[in-house]
Order: sequence, then C-alpha cells, then structure tokens
Amino acid sequence: MIENDLDFALDGNAAAGALREVFAADVTTAHIQCDACGSVGAVGSLRYYAAPMGVVLRCSNCAAILLRAVQTPHGHWLEMRGARRLRVAPT
Repeated sequence: MIENDLDFALDGNAAAGALREVFAADVTTAHIQCDACGSVGAVGSLRYYAAPMGVVLRCSNCAAILLRAVQTPHGHWLEMRGARRLRVAPT
C-alpha cells in the first residue's frame, strides 16, 4: 500500500524526455478521437480551416472542433478540448 502518493511525485520537468518524443513526432499520422461523436482517425484526415488567427481542425465525421493552434509573440498555444485522446505511434 502506498502511504503517500507524493513520494512518487516529481515536477513537470521530469517529463521533458517523454513529452519531447510526443511533440517531435509527425502529428498528422497520430490518431485522434473526437469527444463529440467518438470517431477515430488520423489527424491528417481532419478538416483543416486555415485562418489568419491560427489553425482549426474539425472532425471529418461530425464537424466538431478537435484542435486549435495559434502562434503569438508570446508562444505557441494548443487547445484540444474537443479531443478525447491523441495517440502517437512509437517511432
């Protein structure tokens, strides 16, 4: 039995290696699941709406917004509220 789960807690910097593998991958081949309708497909199969303010990717099945991305002078912003999960295959 674990007495205190904080004994296993590290700060987010410890995840840098694992996250680098995910974010350095070709995300268009990753599989994403729509939270609205449950359909699963490659990110590359989503409908891409290019706009001056950034990227909007919609589900090919139900048109729900799965992902928004924008680049500002303050950094890159990614919002995936419409996605249930994203699976990046190992390289």
